[in-house]
Amino acid sequence: MKFGALELDKCLGAVLVHSQKLGGQRIAKGSVLDAALIEAFRQEGVTSLVCARPETEDLGENSVAEMLAERLAKGLNPEDMEVSQAVTGRVNFKAVRPGLIRYERSALRDFNMVHEGLGLSLPSHNQLLHAGQIAATLKVIPYFLHQKIVAQLTDKIGDAPLFTYHPLVPKKAYLIQTQSPALPDKVYSATEMVTRDRLAGLRCELLGAAVCAHKSEAVTNQIKMAHQQGAELILICGGSAIMDRQDVVPASIQQLGGQIEQLGLAVDPGNLLMVAQWQNTPIIGMPGCARSPKLNGFDWVLHLLLAGVALSKKELADLGAGGLLTEIASRPLPRLKAVEASQSAYMPAKRLAALLLAAGQSRRMGAENKLLLEIEKKPIIRHAAEALIQAGLTEIYVVTGHQAEAVRACLAGLNLRFIDNPNYARGQASSVSCGIAGLPEAVSDVLIALGDMPLIEAELISALCQRHSEKAFDGAKITLPVYTHPTQPDNLKRGNPVIWSQAYFDELKSLSGDQGGRQILADYPAHIQHLHWPDAQPFEDVDTKEALQIMRHYISKK
Repeated sequence: MKFGALELDKCLGAVLVHSQKLGGQRIAKGSVLDAALIEAFRQEGVTSLVCARPETEDLGENSVAEMLAERLAKGLNPEDMEVSQAVTGRVNFKAVRPGLIRYERSALRDFNMVHEGLGLSLPSHNQLLHAGQIAATLKVIPYFLHQKIVAQLTDKIGDAPLFTYHPLVPKKAYLIQTQSPALPDKVYSATEMVTRDRLAGLRCELLGAAVCAHKSEAVTNQIKMAHQQGAELILICGGSAIMDRQDVVPASIQQLGGQIEQLGLAVDPGNLLMVAQWQNTPIIGMPGCARSPKLNGFDWVLHLLLAGVALSKKELADLGAGGLLTEIASRPLPRLKAVEASQSAYMPAKRLAALLLAAGQSRRMGAENKLLLEIEKKPIIRHAAEALIQAGLTEIYVVTGHQAEAVRACLAGLNLRFIDNPNYARGQASSVSCGIAGLPEAVSDVLIALGDMPLIEAELISALCQRHSEKAFDGAKITLPVYTHPTQPDNLKRGNPVIWSQAYFDELKSLSGDQGGRQILADYPAHIQHLHWPDAQPFEDVDTKEALQIMRHYISKK
């Protein structure tokens, strides 16, 4: 390929290398310069352009891309993968249905080393892809490549494709949970819900679920029951982790004549996972972290299984490369802090602080800042702050942003500390993140309250703090108030404030948008404990002028 500046008279048929302005329009790079374009540039006073011209036996970028893409697509099922037309030397491979992309890293590296002018990009090995997601991108960088280089690239591909795609084949699953006196009943229902949702996302059906005693006889009976009901996959979530092949769950499988193929996984979270088989039915002993919907080693093993990849020891060992190592709140404390902590899983709140969110712009109220509006001659924000103080909280931080000085003036004389959120316009999550980041390191738990809840009661806050400090619920926890309507016992209405253990602080700091902690609540249903409150009125906030009038009327009648 010839490359460089050419006099305008010599540009006919050449490819424009850089985008160029022409009057009121922009001529894109890669455009072929015809007689009309050259004359238009001449009229603009342009005398030369940087161009590319093919030499003998050079091939254009799109031709090269399509030739190589056709070779790469051999062996790929068109029902699994679609290949785009080449545009600007680029071809995209897109998944048609859910599946795993797999390849040998060394083969991909060797292909990309043939010539710097071409690159094949793939997501991570064993990456789960959904319909429409890009599985691979082939890009020819120069405008032309010599045929010899293309031949070398073709040889590197060989007869087998550089990557393969393995569509997920749904299975009918059955969930068995064993009981532990350390787990409250709601953990079992929450685990079933999380598992059902996890399977549904992979187009799998949960045939049924059972909770049984943590004893071999009970487990074997449930495995037989699952098999009789047509389960193609059996999941067992033990009341305690599987620590040895002689432990209750693996021993139960072996008593039935099943095989334990792997105990332990080089992925964290997800170490304590078991892979077994009985009657040609795969059985997975779930690690404790699988009670959470967050990505963990159980997900990866499940994906491989559904993709038809044999769960050999080598395959499972390979998962250790890039083996997650993420901090999740289902652990008692984040890993670095756990090293310094005592042996107990979780200690009751040692230092509880409160965050009062008062940075919002109250757009739904119009031009007025709702926090500054008065009910019974007192600003709304002051009602909320005084309730926290009357509940006995001594370390209260107010997160300010919009009209910060006016908010502070409304709280004058109260024993409060302030944290300013310069990014308040980004939504409530920014105030939560800013507030958590501003807390002293010694704070073990935080109560997050909303500044637009003038009906919040000191009694409710005190009861919520007491509930959070109870030892009956071990581990990291989230405590919030709920109201149950007398005629609708299954319809729980969640309220605020919410108390969060320190294990969730990192996730609270990484929130975005305008939903606050709701994004995290959905991830940890088994970690939420409720304070049942007889009245839903304290949960109400002020969002509109109509809501404000209703509250003023309510308070005036009290």
